[in-house]
Amino acid sequence: MLVSLDGAYNRPGLLEVKMGTPLRTVIDEMGGGTRYPVKAFQIGGPLGGLVPASRIGDLTLDFESFAREGFLLGHAGVVSIPDDFPVIKLIEHLFEFTRKESCGKCFPCRLGSARGHELVSGAVEHGEIIDRQLFDDLLEAMELGSLCALGSGLPLPVRNALQYFDDELKDYFISTKEPQ
Repeated sequence: MLVSLDGAYNRPGLLEVKMGTPLRTVIDEMGGGTRYPVKAFQIGGPLGGLVPASRIGDLTLDFESFAREGFLLGHAGVVSIPDDFPVIKLIEHLFEFTRKESCGKCFPCRLGSARGHELVSGAVEHGEIIDRQLFDDLLEAMELGSLCALGSGLPLPVRNALQYFDDELKDYFISTKEPQ
């Protein structure tokens, strides 16, 4: 499999890697580690999984390993996310990317990506708080209703971010769910 290392690596570039190789081996040995602290890796393209740096030891370069752990290998591009880069800005970028790239054919992608970007940019730029239930519903509508992988793919890295970087993101969201 071809793997592209882009970002903080000491030896960035395109590598040919045997399927099943531990991800830690690819990043630390083949890529030479990172030049600065990294909090996560965006793997598989802009709509691929967002893997926290703490989880790279749990993955091997194969589709099954990534799926089992709740990530997506995709085309195996591995972009590093610096430790000081706000995850909310990454989420904003993912919605903006999807909004711009949407062909407009289906409502969930066209409207969902625009509404998601509106919610997140409002939080980033104006301190607005996002209703977490509304946000989760938006992600579900995009995932289930979009006609192609663009709209249905966006929820995965966003959910990965919400799951693994909750402490960093909690100030941007409010839960409206009733306690059970």
